[in-house]
Amino acid sequence: MDLNSEQKGRRAQEILDDPVFVEMIERTREGYVMQWTLSEPRAVEEREALSAANRGLDEMLRGLRTLISDWTMEKSRKKTKKGRK
Repeated sequence: MDLNSEQKGRRAQEILDDPVFVEMIERTREGYVMQWTLSEPRAVEEREALSAANRGLDEMLRGLRTLISDWTMEKSRKKTKKGRK
């Protein structure tokens, strides 16, 4: 199923507005931070893996925000085009 930018943007917004999704992101992030805090300072690989996982959450959220931004910009361009006609 191929979605257009509006459908993707709307769906991304729904996901970011979903309290269950937000709670799971927060819990997951808190879990990573807690594990990192409790790990031994010498456990470099474990700490690096936890940091990478935490950055992965950021990338996922950034991706959703990008879909919303793309849709918003497209909407704005269409509105501007209509105003010029």
